[in-house]
Amino acid sequence: ARLTADALVCYEAKPPQLQEDSGKGSPAVVEVVLMVYVGSVLGRAEGSERVHLNGGRGTWWQVQPEPPEKVTDWAEVLAKRFDQFNTAKRRSALIPEDRMNELDARLQARKTKGFLTQLANFLPCHRESDFSSALGGSSKAWRGSREGVGDLVDTKALAQVTDPDLMEAQAGHWSASAVEFLQRCKQIPDDLADDFDHSLRKGVPDGLKRLIWPLAAGTALDSAASDVDTNKFYARLLERSFGGVCPTEFHDPVPTFCQGAQGVQEDPPLESVVTHLWLLKPSGKHALRRLLWVTQLTSHSLEFCPFLPNLMATLLMFFTEAETMFIVSQLLQQAEDEEASHNPRVVLNLHQIQKLAKVLSREGRKPGNVPEVLTHLESLGLNLDEVATRLLQDGLASKLPFRCLCRLVGAFLSGGSEVTLRFAMGLLKCKEADILACKTSEDAQELLDHLGRDLGDGPEAVEALAKAAYSLSLRNLSMTRVSSLWGISYAAPKVGYEKHIFCRPRLFEPRGSVPDGVWEKIWAYIPSNCRIFDPRLVYTPVLHGTSLRTCLEVCKKHKNVPMVFVLYDKEGHLIGGFSPVMWARTHGYLDLLAAARPAEDAFVFNQLRGSAPSVYLWSG
Repeated sequence: ARLTADALVCYEAKPPQLQEDSGKGSPAVVEVVLMVYVGSVLGRAEGSERVHLNGGRGTWWQVQPEPPEKVTDWAEVLAKRFDQFNTAKRRSALIPEDRMNELDARLQARKTKGFLTQLANFLPCHRESDFSSALGGSSKAWRGSREGVGDLVDTKALAQVTDPDLMEAQAGHWSASAVEFLQRCKQIPDDLADDFDHSLRKGVPDGLKRLIWPLAAGTALDSAASDVDTNKFYARLLERSFGGVCPTEFHDPVPTFCQGAQGVQEDPPLESVVTHLWLLKPSGKHALRRLLWVTQLTSHSLEFCPFLPNLMATLLMFFTEAETMFIVSQLLQQAEDEEASHNPRVVLNLHQIQKLAKVLSREGRKPGNVPEVLTHLESLGLNLDEVATRLLQDGLASKLPFRCLCRLVGAFLSGGSEVTLRFAMGLLKCKEADILACKTSEDAQELLDHLGRDLGDGPEAVEALAKAAYSLSLRNLSMTRVSSLWGISYAAPKVGYEKHIFCRPRLFEPRGSVPDGVWEKIWAYIPSNCRIFDPRLVYTPVLHGTSLRTCLEVCKKHKNVPMVFVLYDKEGHLIGGFSPVMWARTHGYLDLLAAARPAEDAFVFNQLRGSAPSVYLWSG
């Protein structure tokens, strides 16, 4: 290769030195990489074997020096030349605006290759839609730390899926002046929103996620202008959810928001729903379970959203539990407020997911997207709406490696479910050759079940997927005319089954010694008109003594309310029950017709030591 003032020229064989005269001419040119198309130079990290030239739009060039020990020298030389070229590029920005407009008009008017080549040589700094360039100021790259994870993540596990070259490439899209501007922002200005979204698609290094991702969701958390107290916000939600006593540990089942669909397992363990759960510490897993319970108990519009646990798990890698809850609450509130005809900000129910699947099938058939893939799958006998639903229901979390998922999540925080739609079609486009090679429906279904898991977490794979996603032409994402009929049984609501109700009471001190697992089990069986009350401890031998007379006297003060009673035996077994009326002294049997609530609501339960609780309903 030969490095000139504005290009890297690659040859089939070693070119002669400029001062030499080989007599045979130079070998054939393989490729010319113009510095104008280079966004950053990577490969200086320890352990790199190649020098990467990032084109900034998913284009990559790799230079593998011979011998390999020269990789550091090549990286330094290329980086120095790149900096020199950027200096010249900034000076070209001094061209008067009227002259620039004239050249832009000529560029649009004439399309011949010769003219484009001449103009590219004349104007190496043609303006692109990018947040850093739109903001103006210094184009010097941000030099802060590329690392930045929370206390809930297993750093050793995360290191296995973190490529330093990817972090370096993503940091190259954010200039120092852009980062400084964002540190003073409470929200992204409307006139810069499109440029911000464009840069967001190119990725955010871990060191900037705490600054940029909340701004993408709507409100800054880590900037000087932020006035949000996430801890106070989360404390209010915890009190609304659990009362004065917040549990520290949670166990399956927990709300995963994937109930009610024909093709989805009921009450699945969290590990089977959140693909990248292994990246969290045990404290992080408990935090995720707590977040899911809080969302279940405080958000009444959320019915079906398997992507939500994966979104929360991804945010917990970089944010605290309170900050994660604030970001998710923003997204859910925006989804509830938007019009039904729009592409949903967040999928909230089965109707929206099946409509989104139909949009994928419709838009994917258009030229330039994935018509060949969809036609081939249909010819094999697969239902395209079901294929789309399986892809979209968890936001591709079960299909993508972690760093690919991070790229999707960053764009999703700003763009909503349209981003999931794009990445699903982009994944089909990336795997087009493999899908077209399938000969049977079984082969195709097996490939689709594991689609994308072999992409890897390197910069080439992440950039290729993002480029494929945003190269698609999606002109009509409106759901106004999308049929609401259930086209497939996979996404249709189940019929004739009792949905597991995820609910638990708010508890206050003194709360007694009933385990949290027992409350979670029995609270769903308590009539809904009684679940609106918060249970209060009115009698326990530890506080009130062991006299039955005292117990009945205390109960007399609450004679018009239902009750839950619990007893322990000497071996630690627990038995108890729910009574629709409070215990009271009687002379003979209680007149059921005179009771305030029907006796049929009563039930008993037990929990043998070391086993799960069981409930036994009224049998007459």
